[in-house]
Amino acid sequence: MQKILIVDDELIFRDYLRSVLDWEAYGFEICAEARNGLEALDMAAEHRPDIALVDITMPFMDGLQLTEHMKELYPDTSVVLITGHNEFDYARKALKLGVEDYILKPFSKDELVLTLLNLQKEHLKAQEEKSTLRENRQLMKESFLNHLIGPDYHHSDEETLQRLQQFGESLTSGCYVVACIEIDQMDQKWTQVSERLLWKYAVTNILNEALEESGSHTIFNGPEGRIICLVEHKNRKALEIPALAGYEKLIFLVKKYLKFTITIGVGRSHSGYSGIRDSYLEALEALQHKFVLGSDRVIAYGTHTLETGGQAFYPAEMNEELLVQLRMQNEDQVHTILEEIYQTIREKRLSLDYTYVISMGLVSVCLSYVAENGHPIEDCFGESFFPYTEIKRLETIDAALEWIQRLFERAHHYTGKHRKTRSSKIAQAAKTYIEISYADPELQLDQIAQHVFINASYLRAVFKKEIGMTVTDYVTHVRMHKAKEMLGKGNIRLADIAEQIGYSDPSYFSKSFKKFFGYSPSEYENNRFS
Repeated sequence: MQKILIVDDELIFRDYLRSVLDWEAYGFEICAEARNGLEALDMAAEHRPDIALVDITMPFMDGLQLTEHMKELYPDTSVVLITGHNEFDYARKALKLGVEDYILKPFSKDELVLTLLNLQKEHLKAQEEKSTLRENRQLMKESFLNHLIGPDYHHSDEETLQRLQQFGESLTSGCYVVACIEIDQMDQKWTQVSERLLWKYAVTNILNEALEESGSHTIFNGPEGRIICLVEHKNRKALEIPALAGYEKLIFLVKKYLKFTITIGVGRSHSGYSGIRDSYLEALEALQHKFVLGSDRVIAYGTHTLETGGQAFYPAEMNEELLVQLRMQNEDQVHTILEEIYQTIREKRLSLDYTYVISMGLVSVCLSYVAENGHPIEDCFGESFFPYTEIKRLETIDAALEWIQRLFERAHHYTGKHRKTRSSKIAQAAKTYIEISYADPELQLDQIAQHVFINASYLRAVFKKEIGMTVTDYVTHVRMHKAKEMLGKGNIRLADIAEQIGYSDPSYFSKSFKKFFGYSPSEYENNRFS
């Protein structure tokens, strides 16, 4: 509420001004009334009004004299003179004294409201400018500290010390440990920037308390919404493993009082201002490990080693198997395969980058399945579907698995809903017949077409469009996977396997198996049981 002071020697006019408006509805309150200029100065000293409505003609001290004193003593108070027509020249003179506006008697309610709202707008603007000036020093400090941890900082120790002292920091060129703090799932919890800033401010306050015994430190807002903490160790000996007790305490207090979790990556100790960025990069790398290791914890650089994927566990046939299960509409099996993939990522502790590569490969399988069914990707997933961006927003491997599973579910349900055509039914009937009759060595396109009561040329076209591969390729696909399944059981001769899947020549079967999988039946058995 902005405060209004009414100054007029006529009681009837003061009563009129008090009742003419619903002041509160417009964001104002009448803080005081005065009968002349002398009383007005006393009231202004006590209430510090934002706006003074002042009559020109008053005893003891008129409106012009009062305006002159008000502008000298209370320059932030806006003065609006209320004058009669015969006093117009006085009003013009008053403008030179700094009066914000004047109103001629008699005036309308709308004229008064418009004048006050214009002044209200100016006051709010002035308040914002003052607030900006107060915040400017903090913003400049944060800008400098972000520059200090950035790749383009090349100033000398003397220049750095001078700048830090300008911002009231006493950090000397000692040894430093940097910590990067993330509020877990912050973007999902709070959509408004103001909300995020509020909770980050709360975390910062608790962090200051948690690090009371950790030496000199400074805390600031860093890139990508993180909180950065820079701790100086006075003894100039680099610490190989920084003390993490303060950060463990912070996690406990945040969960207890703020009811959410945070994850903290901590770099090693490095000497001098130039070492600050080195520690920051280590903290950032440690923090990224939460994708695989999990959130709500302190992760110190060097204490957890993740595999880069140099020896890939992920064979291409897993994607092929996923595609097959999608085509067969086996949603449960698709989920099982996806869970196995991400469980292996956890067990092998694969790096974040390698996990992204695997995830995008799975996305590619899903999109290929939708496309091969003749549907535009945007129809299934929407115009604003950017999978890599969405995956990068995910904070844990569990969230990544859930996101990937929802993606496959969406594709499954969409294609199922849009595949009720005659050609789809024909292709599915042919597919089912192949899966039942694969052991028949005489199984050919003509026989399959005859079974579904269409000519071979039409089946060839329909099957390719609906299933995504030729009839012959699908026959081979079914036979090879059945053979692999039997090989996995062990103690079955290759000749028997070949016969059971429709091959009369074991040698030709072995060549076909190697061509399909990239390794021979014997190589598969040796690797499996070695």
